[in-house]
Amino acid sequence: MRITLFGTPDSVYTRIIRLVLDLKNVGHDFVMADIFDDRGIPDDYERRHPFRRIPSIEIDGTVVYETDAIAHYIEALLPDPSLVPADARTAARMRQIMRVVDHYAYRPLVWGIYVPLWWRDGTMPTREMLAEAETALRALQELVGEGGVGLSPNLAWCYLAPVLAVADSVSAGSELIARVPVLKEWWHSVRNAPAMVRTRSRESHY
Repeated sequence: MRITLFGTPDSVYTRIIRLVLDLKNVGHDFVMADIFDDRGIPDDYERRHPFRRIPSIEIDGTVVYETDAIAHYIEALLPDPSLVPADARTAARMRQIMRVVDHYAYRPLVWGIYVPLWWRDGTMPTREMLAEAETALRALQELVGEGGVGLSPNLAWCYLAPVLAVADSVSAGSELIARVPVLKEWWHSVRNAPAMVRTRSRESHY
């Protein structure tokens, strides 16, 4: 199976797919696609992602974009080890975590807190972003407490860990994580897992 992943090492969503591939123990080629620099976009990238976002993947000639679609396509092609719980309730909680990350956690934690502090000379996050991030973390803590993600990796594990990795790389993010002890305990137990170490970029502490 020939797999080529397009993205950047510091991208949260690219890392989600890198974690999925790592946990499946399958090798892949990696092609830089820096969407913030036209010089870093491959010439044919529009056919891989018409909206010029990352990641995109090609597997034996089939191109797939959108992280959720990529993750489930890999799961379907490579079902062992499974990253989807067999139990319906746990699988539902897993998918809730994935969607909370997509719709409610990624923007405030990454663009509202991590990017200003890490990339923009320590610009402090707004109160609105901090409040949104705290609401998202409390919702995620409840879902983690109900078993949607555990120490054994599943797709929610792959979604949640990269977002917390960048949030916990800046003081404001670490302080918010400290306020949700159940989520903090889970995060501290997985942040140095082998797959996390192997997929870590220079742009985060974890």
